[in-house]
Amino acid sequence: MEKKKVLFLGIMHFFLDSYMGFFPVYLVIARLDPTKAALIITATSFAGNIMQPFMGYTADRIRGKLPLFLGMIITSISMSMLGLSVHYTALFFFVLFGRLGSSIFHPAGAHISSAVGAAKRDASFAIFITIGTIGFAVSQPLFSAFTHRFGTARSFILAIPTVLLAFSYLLFSNIKINSQEENLPFKKLKQLLFRHFRPILLLFLTMVFRTAFIYCMNSFLAKTFEEWGFRRHIYSSASTVFMLSGAGGILAAGFMVTHVKPRRLLFLSLTGFFPFFLLFIYFGNLGKVLLTFAFLALSGFILHAGHGTNIVMGHRIAPEMVSTISGILMGFAWAAASFGPILCVLTSGIFPKIGNLTSGLLILSIFPLVASVLSLYISKELDGQSVYCK
Repeated sequence: MEKKKVLFLGIMHFFLDSYMGFFPVYLVIARLDPTKAALIITATSFAGNIMQPFMGYTADRIRGKLPLFLGMIITSISMSMLGLSVHYTALFFFVLFGRLGSSIFHPAGAHISSAVGAAKRDASFAIFITIGTIGFAVSQPLFSAFTHRFGTARSFILAIPTVLLAFSYLLFSNIKINSQEENLPFKKLKQLLFRHFRPILLLFLTMVFRTAFIYCMNSFLAKTFEEWGFRRHIYSSASTVFMLSGAGGILAAGFMVTHVKPRRLLFLSLTGFFPFFLLFIYFGNLGKVLLTFAFLALSGFILHAGHGTNIVMGHRIAPEMVSTISGILMGFAWAAASFGPILCVLTSGIFPKIGNLTSGLLILSIFPLVASVLSLYISKELDGQSVYCK
């Protein structure tokens, strides 16, 4: 029964995240200015994700179905409206509300998926994250294919399946944040955060530096492939390859933690991607489609392998506030990482021989390497069922 809950929760995550890649490919289709688009991505990512810790704390208290339902409704409708406008103000608000819906959904979803049981926490959370990542992976080709066939003005139709799923969930599903545990008072929350400040800070910073780079990849892979001279069906698929391989990495890591210590897995994921990323850039500049995609996939697989592990290690610190910890590591960290896209644009063209945005991506690839150094200082107790889980 618990496996069915995790699977259905993953399906909801798939539908929600299938909207989150619309804007990066729309900026190419609509010929938007990269700098203005980067500002929209940065501002909306920060504003939406900064809310996740508060949404997580709220979800820990109110529980029930409402967080997941509202998240799906708000995100699907907002992001599907993108094709109706090329005005930057309108696009800002569409993307902003899409992010806010995501910030409502993710902490609550993380809470439920992680509540399957301590022994299965890594695997169940990996499944939840993996299925959502696959949704994100298909979002750009989905939007590109739909709007190519029916026009961007009809993009709002894409909201319908998720709206129907959201109401089906509300009316018929028994998946919700359980109310068995006592509500967590704000005073106790502060005590927990201060008591475990150092491990939470290290996990937070590790997530920030990895996510800053991943944001850049998701935001500008399509544009980078276009700069290299690839056609629409190729550049629309670039983020899909990166994220699908990343989903595989997250899933594999969720089951590997029984054989490889989480801290070691985290370190390997943050360093092992880099040689393959350099090869991706090299063959991309040469216009070699298959080799470019192959090394992009390897980079995504390895880099994402530590993503779920990073969050689950945080869950072990304080299992009584899983949604709140998820909000910090999935939301507040993502908000802090929102500087990535704008920094990528500002550093574009530093290395003229490899291309404009390619230069920015290369600069930002240093950040996961910085995160790997931070991961060395994470407490060894978080490699297993730590003493914090009492």
